[in-house]
Amino acid sequence: AAAAAAADDDGDVEDLWDVLRSRVIEHNVRVVAAYYTRISMKRLADLLSLGVDETETYVSDLVIKKSIHAKIDRPSGKVVFAQKKDAASLLNEWSGNVAQLLELVDSTCHLIAKEEMRHGGGGGGASKARA
Repeated sequence: AAAAAAADDDGDVEDLWDVLRSRVIEHNVRVVAAYYTRISMKRLADLLSLGVDETETYVSDLVIKKSIHAKIDRPSGKVVFAQKKDAASLLNEWSGNVAQLLELVDSTCHLIAKEEMRHGGGGGGASKARA
């Protein structure tokens, strides 16, 4: 009976080690997701000390549990960690980018006008040389 109990305890200990290993790997995937936006599956597998297939399984499980947001591109071997943006934040980001672009265009136009004024009305240099 004692031998059976010891064997049962060994099974429990192995199960606990497997659970601990799994939790550590999941934690490490979450840490990588926090610091990387894109990583190759091979590099992620190297960081986790796992095979590519096992790494893909862990990433997929965490995506299913909604613990991380990721897309796996199998043909290119890449994992993209990106939070899905709602329409309002996407529109605000786009609007900010357009505003920056317009500021750059305005600044450029101002600098061009300044150069034209500095050099005497600009644009006529080529026609003056012909005359």
